[in-house]
Amino acid sequence: MSGELRGPRRLLPDEAPLRAARTVAGSLGRALFGRTAVVRERARFGLMERLSRSFGFELYNAHSHWLEDEAFWAMWTRFPDHARARPDRKFLVHQLARSVRDLPGDTAECGVFEGGTSYVICDATARAGRVHHAFDSFEGLSTPAASDAPQDPRAFTWRPGDMRAEEARARANLARFGDGVQFHRGWIPARFPDVAERRFCFVHVDVDLEQPTYDSTAFFYERLVPGGILVNDDYGSHACPGARAAFDRFMADKPEVIVELPTAQAMIVKR
Repeated sequence: MSGELRGPRRLLPDEAPLRAARTVAGSLGRALFGRTAVVRERARFGLMERLSRSFGFELYNAHSHWLEDEAFWAMWTRFPDHARARPDRKFLVHQLARSVRDLPGDTAECGVFEGGTSYVICDATARAGRVHHAFDSFEGLSTPAASDAPQDPRAFTWRPGDMRAEEARARANLARFGDGVQFHRGWIPARFPDVAERRFCFVHVDVDLEQPTYDSTAFFYERLVPGGILVNDDYGSHACPGARAAFDRFMADKPEVIVELPTAQAMIVKR
């Protein structure tokens, strides 16, 4: 008997594609004809995971609870344009807003677009006397500054008028909340004096560019109640370097810590 230890046999160059093909074929067979639903589901996920990784993308873990949160999906799918938005980002905002719903103060969003994020904020925080303030020009983005130009070649470059939405559509999408929503149409920060005397427990800033991000953060930071949350929707996006720079610049001398999130968002909790 030989005492020689041997490692795994190295595949010859023409064997590797054959083995990969057999693996995919086996997974496809299980996805279509697996003995149980669990076997078929795991095989389908494995195939999609293999395909997405080959293009440099990553799928969510199939066992994430939020994907099966019936209350969230029942709420979110009531939003008329839900299929056009990323549900993971909406789920996160919903959870954060829920966490402060017992604090005093109103809620606000800067950059409403068609109302998706305002919808989940209102659902999570609505109560008698509380108002959600929706700020948007409804004319799209203002002219980007040089600091708003992305350095990553994969990112798109904003142009004036991008992200334009119809106010009527946003109003219709938020009609469920009735008088609990007030619209403030105009360029940031022109309409902020409307709420200068109000306090806020949750604010969502989604204006993409540096100057309106800075103006929004500066105005609402001073009006957040202790424990209130401000979310910067664009902080982690290569397409929005100005929004990141503005948030960093404003928060540089503040006691709160910027928490960057894997959804390309960031948040602070007011002390």
